[in-house]
Amino acid sequence: MKLFCEILLIALSASIVSCSASKNLVPEDKATAVASYPCAEKGISDAEFFRACADATSSNISLAREKAVAKAKSSLGKTIVDKVLVAAEHENVSDKETFLKDIGVVSNKAIDIVLKDISPVCEKYSETNGRYTAYIAVEINRQTVIDKISELAIRQINDFDGNMFKNIFNQ
Repeated sequence: MKLFCEILLIALSASIVSCSASKNLVPEDKATAVASYPCAEKGISDAEFFRACADATSSNISLAREKAVAKAKSSLGKTIVDKVLVAAEHENVSDKETFLKDIGVVSNKAIDIVLKDISPVCEKYSETNGRYTAYIAVEINRQTVIDKISELAIRQINDFDGNMFKNIFNQ
């Protein structure tokens, strides 16, 4: 009888797991998923702006906002650095490894400068059981970023061709 109960328990567990595993927990329509996430529509980069969105939760609404802004800016910075490094790969320089390292350092400095003063373009909040979630989207003009990186790079990197970099970056 004990063996029968153990087999029955295993069979029930397996059927429960298989039923729950067949459910699609991720929406199939990504547009619907973006539309249902507050500020997501304001967090998509385009030809004119770099954008990012993030959320954070805290029992303090101000802290939730601060954390979400920091996460959004961090995400935005990472996106920009990735784009810069892709553009830098196409630069024709004699010492590519050193150039990539230098452009990475310059880009981080430029991004720190330009992101310091940006403000959210979208802020939405929700509250559940005394916990606040802040949804934030930030943006920065692509040309502002390119200009700042070029300005710093021209002064700090040998053989930096600002015009070529801007052309490659804008492709």
